[in-house]
Amino acid sequence: MMKEICAQCLQRHYDPATGTETVVFSCFNQDQEMDRVDFRTLRRRLSQNGVQEKLTKLWVDRCPQHLGERPTIASE
Repeated sequence: MMKEICAQCLQRHYDPATGTETVVFSCFNQDQEMDRVDFRTLRRRLSQNGVQEKLTKLWVDRCPQHLGERPTIASE
């Protein structure tokens, strides 16, 4: 995996002591101090993928059904 290339893992950090903001690559630095992580921004960024993830799930479920590999399952 190529790290620090796609920028999907950019995570904003806020230092409560100094008030400075920094941006880190969370794929490279997975051990982060919880006091510095900006969870509000993280939640907003992760929710942007919600529709795409649901469509991908539906498509992955549909492909085997279309090929006759799996019976049709009722939608949730």
